[in-house]
Amino acid sequence: MIDTKFILRLFKNLILSIFASFLFISSANAITIGLMPKFTSDPYFVAANQGAQEAAAELGITVEFNGPVNADVSAQVDIVDKWIRRGVDAIAVSANDPDALAPVMKKAQAAGIKTSTWDADVNGGRDVFLNQATFAGLGATFVEMAVRAAGTSEGDFVIVTAVLTAPNQNRWIEELKKYAADKYPGMNFPAILPGDEDFEKSKNVTFNYLQANPNTAGVICVTGVATPGAVEAVKQLDMVGKVGVTGLGVPSLIRPFLKDGSLKEAALWNPIDIGYGAIYIAHAQIKGTLDKSSGEVEAGRLGTLKFIGPDTVLLGDPYIFTKDNVDLFGF
Repeated sequence: MIDTKFILRLFKNLILSIFASFLFISSANAITIGLMPKFTSDPYFVAANQGAQEAAAELGITVEFNGPVNADVSAQVDIVDKWIRRGVDAIAVSANDPDALAPVMKKAQAAGIKTSTWDADVNGGRDVFLNQATFAGLGATFVEMAVRAAGTSEGDFVIVTAVLTAPNQNRWIEELKKYAADKYPGMNFPAILPGDEDFEKSKNVTFNYLQANPNTAGVICVTGVATPGAVEAVKQLDMVGKVGVTGLGVPSLIRPFLKDGSLKEAALWNPIDIGYGAIYIAHAQIKGTLDKSSGEVEAGRLGTLKFIGPDTVLLGDPYIFTKDNVDLFGF
């Protein structure tokens, strides 16, 4: 006689076994990418995460967005270390310090994790870098905007940066000086002020400098946080129209200054796109489809992104925001 209960138990156990195997396979095949900004409190990086999560949804993967609250290099190293211990599939970083992060990125590579950088590069320990614009192109953009803001190409232009070790900012400064020396030899750059990616500090260092050097022609800000801080300093000193300010700008931070005329223009690329592109590149690394020799990489709605060097991918040209177009952007 057939034991119906026994057969049902066997069938139940078989179904549970199949389901457990399915979960194990699904878990084993799941892809996790760690995406690290310089710091998480900047609207620029919040927008980059928006693009990253958009790409993750399209690719059916998990993107963990994590980083320090402020521009803290040691915190970045700690987070990468945690990702290594967990065994994520790829790590994509925007570096606060190109040298300090290199050892832990090399450690990730040694552990079999795919590594890349976006927005700000490291000196070793990554396979590919997604650059938002060419260094020379952005340097030229800074200088031309500064000349328009100041109404002159003669005199002293002070530069407000992030931390003094920030790799992208240092390259942009190098390139803008080269461009100015060639085209506008009357432009001088007497000081580089660290704003540490902080609005208050950027405002204060600009305020103190301009108070001591009131004949300064202009201020060039090479971070999106520094620009509104510098403009606020100029307003507090009643120097609007006397000292021209320009630089990088996040629409949500510069909108009121563009509207009231204290800032004429600022430049940026779309941060949503750089976060989106960074994930497509990391995913291609994981899947083994990133062929550097082809000179290009497919990036979803961005289409084909081009290599501009053996291991550097270019996002595109910077966009200049003015009072007439800033409301077109929601980040």
